[in-house]
Amino acid sequence: MKRSMYSIIAALMSLGIFIAVGAGADDSKYPMTVTDSAGREVVLPSQVQRVIVLNTDAAEAVAALGASDMIVGLAEGIKDAYEFAGLKDRTSIGTWTEIDYEIIGSLAANGSQEKSTDLIVIGYVYPGKPNGVEAVSKNLEAVGDIPSLGLDFYKAENMSREMTLLGSILGKEKEAEEILNWHDSRMAEVESAVAGLDHPRVYIEGSSKGLGEITTFGKQSGSGMLLDKAGGENVMDKDEAYPKVDWEWVVTENPDIIIRTDYLKSADGLPGWSLSSGNDSTTLKEKRDEIMSRPGADNITAIKNNQVYIVSAPTLFGLDSVAGLERLANILHPEIGLDAEKVYGEYLDFMGLEEQNGRTFVYPEL
Repeated sequence: MKRSMYSIIAALMSLGIFIAVGAGADDSKYPMTVTDSAGREVVLPSQVQRVIVLNTDAAEAVAALGASDMIVGLAEGIKDAYEFAGLKDRTSIGTWTEIDYEIIGSLAANGSQEKSTDLIVIGYVYPGKPNGVEAVSKNLEAVGDIPSLGLDFYKAENMSREMTLLGSILGKEKEAEEILNWHDSRMAEVESAVAGLDHPRVYIEGSSKGLGEITTFGKQSGSGMLLDKAGGENVMDKDEAYPKVDWEWVVTENPDIIIRTDYLKSADGLPGWSLSSGNDSTTLKEKRDEIMSRPGADNITAIKNNQVYIVSAPTLFGLDSVAGLERLANILHPEIGLDAEKVYGEYLDFMGLEEQNGRTFVYPEL
């Protein structure tokens, strides 16, 4: 998709701001203290000029703000994503679960004997986990006490605060405002469309280790929150983000709709799945048929009514989750007819990416 004139103007403004920051920032604001999504107060000694991102959501947020040039290091898996093909030459700092702090320390030094103060590391909050911001911050102390921020970007309710904060840190306030105006207006569009409609009972399935241990999504998960906004009732009513259940529990709950979120990669490596790819369609059909043939499946309303869908997992978090939200709303309420693909095209404009024809993010297609 060609960028709209509005997006081109925004991109030029973004470039101008980046040059201005590089040429000489307003040092009177520094050191600056900010609060991340873990509730940590983080001191930024000077204007941030360089960024290391530990996951795709952080990389997406930086890229959407027009600040990809600031990314100097990233987790290895990010390079595999279509959205970040332009970052393949950036230094790998390990994976998002096994971070190489020595490489980060070397990047921070930037060939100098003196400690650099213009770099920041962005990762998930993930409390108590070895790749969460608390653990990352502690490990960074040993390689130069580099500032790190816990920002998730996958929970719609936190998007406004996190994008505003990141825009301020990177000198991209106007870009952040533009993105959030778009994001919030699209969210409101869905909420208005489903207002007053009946809420079908929905079971969302993630990964599994057999039918005795299936990951589903509770109220505090990003997908659970989207389901609520899409006008659905989650059969998993726990606050826990990713509780484990067995299939017998699902049969007992008898959902009206079953949604399986899947990270299946398309044969061509592009987002979503190809409508013309025999490999994609065969694999998706096999995944759907497996759910519909499980023990007791014939007793579930969703399966009786053929309401079982495979949804591309990446469309349910990050900035493009507004398109994912519209897709969910269309599954739950086909009569509202929201144009999710138009919204996805708008997201691609922000990312500076071309829209690909013949893609689907929901199987079977609506």
